[in-house]
Amino acid sequence: MGAKIIQKRGLKTACLRDGKEIKLYPLLLICLWTCLACQPADGIEKAIPTNALAILTPRGSTEQFPFSALDWHQVLLPLAKGRTGILYLTTTVKDRQITSPPGYDLWRTTQLRGIKLQHFRSAQAENWVLAQVKGFSFLSTEASLVEEAVLDFKNGRNADWVKPTTPPEIQFNYPAFARFLGIKDDPLIAQCQNVRLKLGLPSGQLQGQVHFTAQPPTNDLETTAVLSIIPAEANAVSPIWVLPENASWLGDFSSRSPWLLHLATGNAANTACLFPFEDQKQAQEALRTIAGRFGALPAYTYQTYTLQPVLDLGLHQWGIRQATLAVIDRHLVIAASADLMERWVDALVVDNTMARQLQHPPAGLWMRLSTAIGLGQAIARLTELLPLNLDLSAVFQLEGDVEKNRWTFTSAATLEPLATKPTALWQIDLPDERIEQIWAVDAWESCVLETNQQHLVLLDKMGTLRWTKKLEGPVLGKLQSVYRKERKQNILYFATATAIHALQQNGQEEPGYPINLGLRTTSGVSVGGRDVYLFYASVDGRIYGLDHEGAPLSGWNPGPRLGAINQPLGFFQSAAADYLLALTDAGELHVLDRATQPHFPVQTLKGPFLSPAQWQWDQLSQRIVVADGKGKAQVFNEKGKPFPLAISRGKSQAAQLCFTDLIGDGRKDYLSANGTDLFLHAYVGDAYELIFQKSFNGQITALTAHGRDENARIVCSIPSMHQVWCLSTKGEVIKGFPVAGDKFAFFPQQKLVVTTIDNRVYAYGLEAVSD
Repeated sequence: MGAKIIQKRGLKTACLRDGKEIKLYPLLLICLWTCLACQPADGIEKAIPTNALAILTPRGSTEQFPFSALDWHQVLLPLAKGRTGILYLTTTVKDRQITSPPGYDLWRTTQLRGIKLQHFRSAQAENWVLAQVKGFSFLSTEASLVEEAVLDFKNGRNADWVKPTTPPEIQFNYPAFARFLGIKDDPLIAQCQNVRLKLGLPSGQLQGQVHFTAQPPTNDLETTAVLSIIPAEANAVSPIWVLPENASWLGDFSSRSPWLLHLATGNAANTACLFPFEDQKQAQEALRTIAGRFGALPAYTYQTYTLQPVLDLGLHQWGIRQATLAVIDRHLVIAASADLMERWVDALVVDNTMARQLQHPPAGLWMRLSTAIGLGQAIARLTELLPLNLDLSAVFQLEGDVEKNRWTFTSAATLEPLATKPTALWQIDLPDERIEQIWAVDAWESCVLETNQQHLVLLDKMGTLRWTKKLEGPVLGKLQSVYRKERKQNILYFATATAIHALQQNGQEEPGYPINLGLRTTSGVSVGGRDVYLFYASVDGRIYGLDHEGAPLSGWNPGPRLGAINQPLGFFQSAAADYLLALTDAGELHVLDRATQPHFPVQTLKGPFLSPAQWQWDQLSQRIVVADGKGKAQVFNEKGKPFPLAISRGKSQAAQLCFTDLIGDGRKDYLSANGTDLFLHAYVGDAYELIFQKSFNGQITALTAHGRDENARIVCSIPSMHQVWCLSTKGEVIKGFPVAGDKFAFFPQQKLVVTTIDNRVYAYGLEAVSD
């Protein structure tokens, strides 16, 4: 006679057999042992459901659930609304002891097409469902997962992507998992099948295999050449050997296999494709052919590269639609936007390439992955869902050899952190305007830009545009920030050819400004004195002085006719006396007192002059310094007695001079730029010494320095190379430099350098001195 369940009392459920009550618990163990002891012939792979996303082989775990002592495989399966669930799957070996599930009651048994499902419930009301079919056991908290799995198994269906397992490891179906995660624009989805990762390795290390749908080409391109033009900030790089169906035209070109890159956040607007060719001529021919087929828009030059926008290329699967093309070296680059292409060129200008991060080129096939994109994202999500102790970095690289359609990889220990990559803080573009000049305003923690359309623009240190102001003409000379006690703020003074301006931080003019000038200024305005005096040289060759209200100053209004003056005027005080420095275009150095009388006789020097006259007038030293046209500094003491100093050894041409205390002994030092060379001279004791000399690959056009001793920073620009450099007083390059830029503003307190190229503005943080 069969047994009939008559009452539920947890795991002590009673049955009647031949009129006698028996206990269910021992019977359950006997049935379970009988079912689990059956060994399947085809291995665990035969029981994995067709919709499985991943399978994790048995590993040591402290997780508690019914029959947790058994060697359960964990199968990741999709649920509704983008959720996942875990199906536990196992077989057993004969003579293995099976323990009862303490803390769980068998509260229900159901049938599904002849398969018995047993429902367990814990004291915490946690439900588990167990099914046993032909030597396999299926266990989950989700009844639907068990039901679907056993039906697949009974009907002879299984996940054919799963390979024989080798514990401990995880295998996953990348195309299926990518679709589940919503990953798009990744060609690996069509190329990659089963991915296997070994577990139990030291934290941060990866080893495994990728099984591709087709054999990838090997030794197909020179890895070093590709690395040398890929920007270091590319956070995902992968090869492509299966082209989209609607891009079969790419096969017309004799390019080697292309590479797909993701930069920045990795969305479609930051995707690019790189096609290596045998030589640049072939790459150029491919560009012309593509442009002819797909509607070439007007090409333009960015730095030294020609950028060719085109209409839709049909590369939607790669996130590339309307694209911009360029030939870099012997590679054709197709970028999803002109903005991305320009940033790529900026990176190349400062040699910011991935090759700089690697001690040696990767061997065989390699991929650089990001945990935010594609295959890297899938691996990262698996570590969260299962979970796995992989401790992935945000960007990691895999490399290894290919055998047929199987790639065996390891993580690259030689992928260094981006120590040489600039700390890019922000970047903005000014539409339809080119930046002509940039100044730092430390008191406002902002920079002021002047555009080719005579707009003055204020950006704060976060890159926020605070205001713009239309001027009547270009700014002449320098901008000076002066603290006005009565205003309780710093006021910014500058001049155009016809007016003097005084701006508050909100962009509004001071009352009474701008001051319109009767005669055009040639030098711009210089500000000096405790009461804020304004000085400028005019087209009539005279010097004029005004007070803050615009009223003429006695003595200096006007001064004597000195000749054409285009360099900014200098103002300093000594023994309660006021002095003006004026260097004429003809090379006459004038030092005038308040009565416009010479402080010492006029000195005649040989130009041209790349810097204004500078001075130190204090208890340590009284010197006036002019860098002449022969690569020397002419130094005058308080009585006007001159002596020359060599500031650019081996050079006999005009030099820029920055006269400031960098060594930190209170005496100003001689920082000079002459052509492509940078020099720092200083007095060490009584000896005048060369501290360092550094050569660059282009002409230095702008030079500044701030700070003292170890905190001193020297910044210069090389526009022909579109580079901005930052150095210490020992001539060491600061980490992260050079950066892209033609012009710059330096903020020593904020440890910030802001650079510009055309209409683009970048901000970079300063780091420690490089080794």
